[in-house]
Amino acid sequence: MNELLPPELLRMLLLAAALATLAMLVTLLVQRTTRRGRERRRAELDAVHRRLVLESTIAEDDELPRLLARVRALSGAERAHISRTVFMMLQDVTGEAADRLRQVAAASGLAPIAMAAARRRSAVSRADGAEALGRLAPEGALELLLGLSEDRDPEVRTVAVRALGGFEEPAAVARVVQALASGSGVPSTVAATALLQQGQAASDHVRLALRDPDAGIRRGAARVAGLLQVPGAGRRARRAAPGRPRVGAARRDALARAPAGARGDRAARRDRDRGWHDR
Repeated sequence: MNELLPPELLRMLLLAAALATLAMLVTLLVQRTTRRGRERRRAELDAVHRRLVLESTIAEDDELPRLLARVRALSGAERAHISRTVFMMLQDVTGEAADRLRQVAAASGLAPIAMAAARRRSAVSRADGAEALGRLAPEGALELLLGLSEDRDPEVRTVAVRALGGFEEPAAVARVVQALASGSGVPSTVAATALLQQGQAASDHVRLALRDPDAGIRRGAARVAGLLQVPGAGRRARRAAPGRPRVGAARRDALARAPAGARGDRAARRDRDRGWHDR
């Protein structure tokens, strides 16, 4: 029969267990208190500064500089709060209001933070930076995103390609088209959605991509051409050499969706192209 532990050792073990439990409870209490304090502080800042952000989106052009000056004059914590608010709002806001929010973000100092994150060694930081650059579109963002779209990490490449959908420059469109390629590491749905976001600016690149040697690019371009209703897409799809069954199906889908405007009615086609930008 095993001997019982000495009473002194048993008391020490019980004391150690009690202290460990107490430490865990204290840590949990401190974490909850700190979190609630941060939430309270954010609520207070939101009550004070959300109106300033909203006013900036609807202000007259001559009033905007005064509002941006108020943002710049805030403390670091207050500007950081406004940065978070603007970043979240840019998920759902488009058009002129989004342009105003980007100016508020610039005044709050968010753009340099995003650009610094995009250059960090951590893949998570680079992906976060790419997402922020896509929403903020500060000067130099396009060059950084083009580099990130070829990042060694597939998640970073995917986020960068998605962010490039907000840019209509030829280099951005061409890089998104290349992301349709088989083996690019970027989901074809991400690249296709980015092309749809680029709208009319992507039309010529998509039409040329129907002849690309890569089956993935041809397949993705055919589907996007049908959705964008690219002029001449039907003719190019018919002329393309037969490929894999999936490519052929995508081409037939493009033909089915090809606009009547490919044979006329250019004004209606322009209206539809504008609609893609508004959505």
